Amino acid sequence: MIQNDRVGIFWIAFSISLSLVITLMPLPTSIAAGRPLMYPATLLFWIMMQPTRFGVGVAWLGGLLLDVLFGTPLGEHGLALALAAYAVVRLRRILWTLAPLQQLALLLPIFAGYEFMLFWIDGVMGQSSAMWWRWVPVLTTAVIWPVWSALLERVALMEVR
Repeated sequence: MIQNDRVGIFWIAFSISLSLVITLMPLPTSIAAGRPLMYPATLLFWIMMQPTRFGVGVAWLGGLLLDVLFGTPLGEHGLALALAAYAVVRLRRILWTLAPLQQLALLLPIFAGYEFMLFWIDGVMGQSSAMWWRWVPVLTTAVIWPVWSALLERVALMEVR
């Protein structure tokens, strides 16, 4: 685990930028609904692994960036990511001790809570969306989490060692 190592800002910025590009990349309509929550997953990974650098405030600012890029009501993604980040901060000590596949048991409800907040805010704003398709990104994020977190950790360890 890299929680005690100081990872260079280049790799952190690169991974967050890459996840943002993956999030914004246009996909065919048939598979766009299943796009994993790469940007939130990456931010939550760094919040979990680099506690002295990242926290709820960084997640909120990252969510505001998503609001601006997606044109959603300002604060929608910010609130959802801040709540998810708070849950990760509270569970951080437990998450550190677990393997990525085991972390998923605790992170899956956090990803679902993130998506639920977006769903709830969209409902309050009067924007309808298919309920079933809302949860597909949570499942695809769960599938990629062990691989994505292991890849992020490996890239970060290349610089530390």
